Amino acid sequence: MEVTYMALVLAALLLLVWVAKTINRRSEENYGYTPISFATISLAMIPYALLIAGFFIFTNDPSNQMMSVILGAAAVMGLFWWIERHSSFAVALGSIVVLMISGILMLVFIILLSGRDGDTYYYDD
Repeated sequence: MEVTYMALVLAALLLLVWVAKTINRRSEENYGYTPISFATISLAMIPYALLIAGFFIFTNDPSNQMMSVILGAAAVMGLFWWIERHSSFAVALGSIVVLMISGILMLVFIILLSGRDGDTYYYDD
């Protein structure tokens, strides 16, 4: 059954890449703007980082949670506004969906890599 889950995860990743490339191609042809890039994926990690900080790191003040939600939503709306300003509403909506999925995947990837000890990873003493 695990192989089936892995195949489904790979299929979902391939679908995500295909949708991103399709949105980028349509936007580039019609508006001369590429909405999904490494920079925008990096910006899409900001809301998740704020939520992690507000709910798991800075838990001593309850207003941190509320502010992380408000600022995270503002970051998503700002990114949406930025993409819509350079393209259209439909491109921005599709891009935000892809960017939010890509942003959480990238953040998880970075967190997993940061926990690895690079000095002793390749050596078995």
